[in-house]
Amino acid sequence: MFDEILQKMEAAIGVLMGLIRAGHPLCGTASGKDSTCATILMLEAVRRVAGEGHVQPAHYISSANTTIENSSLARHIETMLEEVDDHAAALGLGVTTHIATPSLAMQFVVSTIGRGTLVRTVENGVHAGKRIRACATDWKLIPQGRLRAALERDATARGDREIVTVLGNRIAESASRGVAMLVRAESAIAPTRDANNALAISPLRDWSVDDVWLMLMLMLTLFADEAKRPFPCAFSVRSIERLSDLYRAGNDGMCGVVLGESGQRSACGSRFGCVFCCVVGDRDKSLESMIREPEHAYMAGLNDFRNYLLATQWDLKRRELVGRSLSSAGYVRVQPDVLSYWERMNLLRYLLTLDALEIERAEQHDADLAAGLIPDTPENRDLCDVQFEMITPSQLVAIDFMLSMHHYAPHAFPAVSAWYEVHRLGRRYRIPKVDTFPNVPITNHGWFRVGQFDAEAPAEGLRDFGAEQWNRYRHPGRVSTYAQTTAGERVVYFEQSDHLDVDAERACEFVTCSFDYDWYARVQAHAGIESARFWLNETILTLPTGKSQRYQEMEVRGQYFARLAERLNLTPAKMDQYLISNAVKEVQQLDLFSMAA
Repeated sequence: MFDEILQKMEAAIGVLMGLIRAGHPLCGTASGKDSTCATILMLEAVRRVAGEGHVQPAHYISSANTTIENSSLARHIETMLEEVDDHAAALGLGVTTHIATPSLAMQFVVSTIGRGTLVRTVENGVHAGKRIRACATDWKLIPQGRLRAALERDATARGDREIVTVLGNRIAESASRGVAMLVRAESAIAPTRDANNALAISPLRDWSVDDVWLMLMLMLTLFADEAKRPFPCAFSVRSIERLSDLYRAGNDGMCGVVLGESGQRSACGSRFGCVFCCVVGDRDKSLESMIREPEHAYMAGLNDFRNYLLATQWDLKRRELVGRSLSSAGYVRVQPDVLSYWERMNLLRYLLTLDALEIERAEQHDADLAAGLIPDTPENRDLCDVQFEMITPSQLVAIDFMLSMHHYAPHAFPAVSAWYEVHRLGRRYRIPKVDTFPNVPITNHGWFRVGQFDAEAPAEGLRDFGAEQWNRYRHPGRVSTYAQTTAGERVVYFEQSDHLDVDAERACEFVTCSFDYDWYARVQAHAGIESARFWLNETILTLPTGKSQRYQEMEVRGQYFARLAERLNLTPAKMDQYLISNAVKEVQQLDLFSMAA
């Protein structure tokens, strides 16, 4: 039964061995069933060439982590990468594993909660009649491009030839995938250039889905018996079984390992992507199928959060009114735009609560297993571990930095305070069930005069007079007690890096250890901006190189409206109404035609 698939496997291995002998490093990928098969073939090609005594280049296995992956699949891939590391070490193979993640500022929770970026949905995911997924660009393509560039530099430094990426693409996977592969002239026997001019090869190009599952079945049968094993496999039988179980669980219980193209069966319709993906439509059917099973039921709250995002996307009361662009005449648009401060805080509290509940679930599951209340199985042992953390300390600091610059932030450290309330004070914020809001037109209320954010309530932004006074004593090794933006404005001391970044170790120490009840009580009396200045002055957060003026302008805008509300003694709701009432409706009265981004 396995003769035909073994021949296809050997043919693919032979092609990959030829590339290695020619001096090309190979880079496999780890994601789903197809890439798993391609990676197995690639690793065997590396092993065989090593056995021939050939000096070969370094090789790589990469994976993309958007930070909001389906948690069960993400943990499975993490285990697979660990097995690759163990396999390479045991056989002395020059193979290393790498994970591509989005920059901190582009990660979903930082972008959505910190900056208020609207969630990508079916409605806003179409441009010029073509469906786009900007999230895929920001969360996968750009990070993978950065990783690819780093690996290419590594290969060049070693004197290796150009890297060839080993893809799991199949023409039969879908009509759109097949057309795209044919347009790109993807090949199973020779590397071709992709859209980014990088070399890639698709050894499974002409395989069917049955070929893929048959190869995985081979892993579960012959590879389980070392005496019958055609070659050593990096992945354990348990990992192959888990992969099959994931697809079955995401496909209404229909096993993927079913042979034949006809008959009563579903051809593995599982979709594994971002757990909060709203582009798939009203429902994430694969996720809903998974959470009906005890092993994956822990993700039910994540699905509720995703449904809440989708249901509330057109509730304009959850949107921000203050525009982010300043006209040449000194006006900002008053129109529902990004998520409001209060809605961002709601989303943060919901996710923090899900994190806390997951910790409690894992602890209770561990206790039940120890007490013999549930069977001692590999699945139950795995579930003793916390399965996800949607808000890490680094993300929390980045979110806090952005929220503290908002004009409605009632006090300093708003996000860290929310974390303390959930994780230390035991507060829980359950995701509400809401009816879907209908698609409505977005009203432009007009334009509000701010001058250069000095018309009625001048602001200094990120400048910190207290830090300038005390930094000489607290940080005597610095060359200055303050810093300057790219436009020459004097602001709090800050340091720069390639991207907006957070020191993960120091963030964790501050959030989980330093921020106690005394801190929590004290910061309630301080203006929100003070925590933004704190993160910068203590260098826990670093700004992107050359972007300091942009963040100064963000803070000046937020501080201006905060001080205006304070001067007028207006609550946030009344401040919104004030903006609407005092907005200029007639564009013709203003010089608004050249907008400054």
